[in-house]
Amino acid sequence: MMVFKVQLVLKFFFQCLVVLLLFLNNVHSDDSIRLKWLELVPKYAYDFVPESGVTEEMWEDEIFLQKVEKAGLLINDEVVGKKIQIDGFMVPLEFDYGEGLTVEEFVLVPDAGMCIHVPPPPPNQMIFVKLKKPEKVRFMYQPILIEGVLKKTPPVKDVYNSIYEVSAESIKDIDMEDLYYED
Repeated sequence: MMVFKVQLVLKFFFQCLVVLLLFLNNVHSDDSIRLKWLELVPKYAYDFVPESGVTEEMWEDEIFLQKVEKAGLLINDEVVGKKIQIDGFMVPLEFDYGEGLTVEEFVLVPDAGMCIHVPPPPPNQMIFVKLKKPEKVRFMYQPILIEGVLKKTPPVKDVYNSIYEVSAESIKDIDMEDLYYED
């Protein structure tokens, strides 16, 4: 009887060990997720906007504008800490004007020309990207794909109050038709 109980306990222990190892394998997987820009915003962030849309009067309402500003600072914790791939456009902060015209940090934004020709997007719709080694500056309309672990950060004032950060493991140029748009 005692041997049977020991065998049962050992069987249970090994089953738990297998489940734990499978779980840990998935947690530490090198696979990255392809992220859409709207996935950086928590689903509830703009619940205060009526289904009928925003009116001109609402854009003049100080309380509504404060809610919009607050929603732009909300972080989607479900994607933080994950290895991601996301496409967008490079907005260099500072670059080396030397022969290579390189950059070590930039802001990734969802649309070309943001922060340069139009006001910056909300802080949760841009990513502060740090590079391990300098990369050539991309033309404003050249889409790129970055890969790295997404982190949250306090709003970085010098970076348009960005609240997301990635130390890019890779950057690659992509064609416009390869951009990852909402289905």
